[in-house]
Amino acid sequence: MAIVPLKQRVTVTPVLRDEDGNPVTDRYDRPITGEPFTLKCRFTQGTKLVRSATGSGGVHGVTAQEVVSVGSFIFDKHPHLGYYDKLTYIDDNGNTLEYRPLNIAVKPWLNGKSLITVVDV
Repeated sequence: MAIVPLKQRVTVTPVLRDEDGNPVTDRYDRPITGEPFTLKCRFTQGTKLVRSATGSGGVHGVTAQEVVSVGSFIFDKHPHLGYYDKLTYIDDNGNTLEYRPLNIAVKPWLNGKSLITVVDV
């Protein structure tokens, strides 16, 4: 049972990855997606400034860009999510919203196991 009530659902469309963890692309360099699956979540809208770990370049090839997040998903434990996956959420008004993760943060419990995962989009 989750520490936060998870009464909403999101559809995750994962991007297939090779042995090294890089996304698999077609000949036009578009990512190839896998079978979508649904997860229980809690979505909160609100803008905030977050550091995105998906930048490229910079010192040693990694930069953290400051970007504006429009919301956060909270998941129970540690679901298999990646930065290239697409999250499709249907809000209370029936609008379909698609997001890509900007930051994925796993919050541990006192014993070190994953308690929740917060995904900023």
